[in-house]
This record gives sequence, C-alpha cells and structure tokens, in this order.
Amino acid sequence: MRVKAVVIAALMGIVVAGQSRAQDAPPLKFETFVLDNGMTFIVHEDHSTPIAAVNVWYDVGSANEEPGRSGFAHLFEHMLFEETEQLSPGDFKRHILGAGGTYNGTTNQDRTAYYETLPSNRLNLAFWLESERMANLRVTQDNFDREREVVKEERRMRVDNQPYQNGVLTLDTLINDWGPYDHSVIGSMADLESATVGDVTSFYARYYVPNNATVVVAGDVTVDQVREMADEYFGGMPRGDDPEPLPPFAEVPRSDGERRTTVEDKFANLPAYLAGFNIPPHSADDTYALELLSSMFSEGESSRLFQRLVKEEAAALFTFAFLDSRVGPGGFWVAAIPNQGVDVEQIEALINEEIEKLQTEGVGERELQKAKNQMRAGLIDNRETVFAKTQEIQHYRLYHGDVAQINSDMERYMRITTEDISRVANKYLVPLNRSVVIVVPASSEEKPKAATS
Repeated sequence: MRVKAVVIAALMGIVVAGQSRAQDAPPLKFETFVLDNGMTFIVHEDHSTPIAAVNVWYDVGSANEEPGRSGFAHLFEHMLFEETEQLSPGDFKRHILGAGGTYNGTTNQDRTAYYETLPSNRLNLAFWLESERMANLRVTQDNFDREREVVKEERRMRVDNQPYQNGVLTLDTLINDWGPYDHSVIGSMADLESATVGDVTSFYARYYVPNNATVVVAGDVTVDQVREMADEYFGGMPRGDDPEPLPPFAEVPRSDGERRTTVEDKFANLPAYLAGFNIPPHSADDTYALELLSSMFSEGESSRLFQRLVKEEAAALFTFAFLDSRVGPGGFWVAAIPNQGVDVEQIEALINEEIEKLQTEGVGERELQKAKNQMRAGLIDNRETVFAKTQEIQHYRLYHGDVAQINSDMERYMRITTEDISRVANKYLVPLNRSVVIVVPASSEEKPKAATS
C-alpha cells in the first residue's frame, strides 16, 4: 500500500531473529477536531524546522464514478487547479511557488488528495487556496475542454503508448467482482469525451463538501493556530449531503475458478506474465501477513522470485510482486518478463512452483525477520518529513479507520509468524482465486513505425 524503502539492516541497528528489538519510530502525537459542518482536521506538531504540510483528502475516487463516467474523479482533480472566483488559471501555482512551497494532487480508486508544503508562516495561504477551491470553483466550457484534453493526452502518454500498460489495466479489472472497481482510474477515452460541464458541477456539489473532507496539518504549527484558521477559512461553509455509501464487498477470496485472457501489445518487444489474486480490504487482519509475504517474494535480490527466475534459471529479465491494497478488495500481483528466447509458459511454471513451495514448505524465521526489518525500515522512512507524516496519518484514517493504529501497527507486523505466512499463502494464492493476463507482442505489421528524419 505505502512505498517501502529497503534499508540495510545494519545501518538501522536492526538485528536478526532471536535477538532484542531495535530501533522503532517514536510515537506520533496528533490531535483531532471537527468543525460544525463536519470537516475534520488532524494536527501533528513538529517544530524541528519552520515548515508545514497541508494534506486534504476528499473521500471520493474512481470507485464513486457513475457508469459511463470512468476517469471522472481524475479529470475533476485537474479541474481543481483551474479557476475559482478569486483565482485565474495559473494563480494557484504562482502563489505556492512564490511562497517557496511545493504542491500536487493525486487520485486513486478510494480518494482524491491535494497537498502543499510551504514555510509555516504561510500556512494561511494554503488554507485560503484550499477553501477557494472547495467553495468557489468556476467551471466554464473553455477550462473544462482544456483540462479534458490534458487528461486524454495523459492517458495516451502513460497507458495507450506504453508497453504492458493495457495488460496491467486488464488484470486490474479482472481480479475481483466488486462493481466500483470494474474500471480504471484513468478512465476510457469514450467516457472522457462524453463528459459534460453539467457532470462537473454535479460531481462538485456531491463530493467536494466539508463533511467529505479531512485536512491533516503537520509541521511547525500549533493546534490552536490550526483551529483558528480552520474556523476562519472553512467554518462558514455549509455542510453538504452525505455521499451515498458504496455497495457491500464481494466475497474474498474468489472461489469460482481461474480467469485468463491474452492481450496483444504493439509496443511490447517481449511477452509478459501478469497474475493477480483477490485479497480482502486493507483493514483486514490478513493484510499484515500478505504484505510480509509479498516482500519475501520479490523485494531485493535475495527474494524468492529474483533468486529463482533471474539468478538461478536466467529465465526472467524482470520480476516483481506487490500488494495492491485498497479500501475495498485488492490484489496480490505477481509478474515477470522473460528473457529473449524464453517462453512465457516457462515463466508461469516457475512462478507457480515458487508459490507451491511457499504453501507446502513454508518460510524460515530468518527470511521472515528480513521482511520485518524491511517493513520497519519503510515505516520509519515514512516519517522523515512533515509531508510524509501527513500521508501516513491520512492512510491510517482512511484505510484502517483508526489514526491511532499509526503507533501500534509495527507491533502487529512483528507478531506475524511463519505459520501466518503459510496460512495466507494457502488461502489466497490458489488457482481458484487467480487471474492471469498474458501479454504478447503484436505482429510486426501492427507495430508503430519508427520515426525517420
């Protein structure tokens, strides 16, 4: 779910299994308050440097999109950097950069995020800008058409003209049966083209309301200071209607049999094997063991996939496994690109053998400890900056439903046993729960021609 840094254990003072515990991240203190309109604020004071990060998450992502409007949450993210009653195009960027800050926004299946990092004495600027786009967005046909073309070009650049990306999107929608996840975040060209200005204003009124937003502020600030600014900039906004809840999750893991398809790719020079296994929401207890399992499977050159497919067999050019963990059902992904002359069927057989070894032979204590060390390193790394702290706080709020778990999560990873790893491998990494996409290079006639001068 979160990006994990692989840090040499000795540099952190982490020791092998059987010895005492070593460095942990200190407890992260925070305070929460809620305005009368339902808008939530979470504050973490860190006075080590005169910097503050403001991180606003709206609980709306591609899962909330209506049929025929795929990609709309991402399109709307772009619209929020356009015009408001007091901001012209380009003003948002000019104000933040002029204050010595940075900013960005992202969208995924479950949420849309907007964030700024800037000198702490300009906290009011971030609050004013965020309040402007929450309350006073101005949508015109011109700025809508312009941003729609930007998103369409982004799809062309990142998906349509990139090798293997259509295979990735195909597997993403093949893994589970939960309706809200049956389309990609980037959306389809047809749906983007059919969107209207009226769709934008309706989406804005439904989801961009105070009671659907959480603001995390971390840095050289005080709770009283943030509370005062929250009242000033957001307190007068009316509460909106609560968004409709999403439907219940489908049963996880699936038990209806393997799903398999082939995707031709005109940009790929080599085939690829992509597989995914349906897993429960991130808040499930099994997530801890699954995350450690994915680390053992593919993180670093000593991982099982690298050792078997790349080093021993020289069969794969590239391998990976990761946990795509979400508010709803997610996926345990495994993939590899074969070396020239190696059949993709051989790659699949080798990966399946490694999964079967996990299930029948289990893992050793030392291997599990290495994964725990990597996890501890990642969790500490995720607290190195005030912005990273705001991300972690938002993560625990949305994906765990409890910010306080930010200070107890490491203990849960440390309690995972080798038996837990075997149990989740046998529960989720099974053929009845597997989806497979084989990417094959298109014929030479279908490949794009190289440009000539």
